[in-house]
Amino acid sequence: MVPSCVFTALPQEILIQISSELDQSSKKDLQSLAFTCKRLHAIGQQFMISEVIVSWHLLDIFYAKVQTSLCPLIPYITSFSITIPSSWGEWHRSEVLQDVLEKCFNICFLQLTLSGSSKWLQYLSPNTNIRKLKLISSQASSRIALFDVADLHAFKAVEELQLDYFRLQCEYPIEERAVPLLNTANVLEILNCEWDYPFSMSLFRNLKVLNVYYTIKSEAFTFSERLKNLASHPPTTVKRLILHLDLFSPVRQKSWYPSLRECTDLEFVSLKGFRRPPIEFFEALPDSLMLVELYFASKNFFDNPHLVTSYDNAGGPIISKYGSKTIRLMRRYG
Repeated sequence: MVPSCVFTALPQEILIQISSELDQSSKKDLQSLAFTCKRLHAIGQQFMISEVIVSWHLLDIFYAKVQTSLCPLIPYITSFSITIPSSWGEWHRSEVLQDVLEKCFNICFLQLTLSGSSKWLQYLSPNTNIRKLKLISSQASSRIALFDVADLHAFKAVEELQLDYFRLQCEYPIEERAVPLLNTANVLEILNCEWDYPFSMSLFRNLKVLNVYYTIKSEAFTFSERLKNLASHPPTTVKRLILHLDLFSPVRQKSWYPSLRECTDLEFVSLKGFRRPPIEFFEALPDSLMLVELYFASKNFFDNPHLVTSYDNAGGPIISKYGSKTIRLMRRYG
């Protein structure tokens, strides 16, 4: 007998795979799927509840519901965020956050907006589930918050770390409790972060992806020798490197360029906020590098005699070649 709906007759794992391909951000398609029948409702529900966003003052209520009405949905929760900062919550409700992370054992992404430094995080119990951690500082520009690598000693398995507007530090000699994060993190993304010597990105021993972004908010740091030193000596283990400085005026763009010769595993690099590169930049690119993405503010910066350029239908350069390397030229900031 032929089923009335062949789609719902598919095996459970096939239906889950199809549902995972839907747009997870808007949830609109997932809602439509969940309203079709009881079986698809159960499948759609697990994807709609995967991301939880709460505030500190509602954390106790959420934890209570996790132990009662939300208990069947615990396996489906994979992302947890606290987006409203609270100094009181950080220092007086961190044990509840710890209980939530232990109860919701499939949470692998944690996002926290901090009211101050990262110090309170050092008092959390060990966690081996979080793979991606994002910390955002809410402090005003005159009081940049402190982030210490050792404060994350509880997170034993973090592979991707994102930091937004912190002053980075790692005490020397390196504390034993800071070692796990320095060994496990292979993706580091920083936005408007500063640091002082002796902190270095090379402390992350297995870093494969390094993304560095600066907006007009932290333009002053882009003139520092510390950023220039990072560009001159990026971690040699990286395979992908992004260095974006939102300096729109060609006059304010950097005349120096990163030195990538020692990054022998580098495959992709994207640069924004720099003037037209000299021939020495291309000559020093490692053999492993396949794609270079360059952003420029004015059209005449594309007129580079060292590149063999192809054009789009409008006559603007899109892809250039330097030997075996592909150079993607971006006419305006994206």
